[in-house]
Amino acid sequence: MKNLQAGGFLFVGGAIIMTVTQFGKVVPIIGGVCALLGAGMLIYYLFSNEGKY
Repeated sequence: MKNLQAGGFLFVGGAIIMTVTQFGKVVPIIGGVCALLGAGMLIYYLFSNEGKY
């Protein structure tokens, strides 16, 4: 369950950071990376057996 929560927080937090345009071009890219990482964790947890293969 911890992996599911961590993936969700990364996805939502990264998506929020992606919308920030005040701090230049680097911060939205970092937010996009966080969102992709979080989405990958969510998909991995969804298709695995409670996070274990």
